[in-house]
Amino acid sequence: MTTPMTTAEWICTRCGSTNRRLVPVAATRAEDECYTCHTRHQIEAESRPVRWRASPT
Repeated sequence: MTTPMTTAEWICTRCGSTNRRLVPVAATRAEDECYTCHTRHQIEAESRPVRWRASPT
């Protein structure tokens, strides 16, 4: 069975690049790495459905 996914878009706190990651629809947190500078981030869902808040880990 396939898990429904949605896009989590977030902005790197180090270099300002926009990043995207597919996450399960029910997810409110995830970890990702910036595609440009490779800084690891904890990302959390916000009130807007696509844009997520990022904080470096």
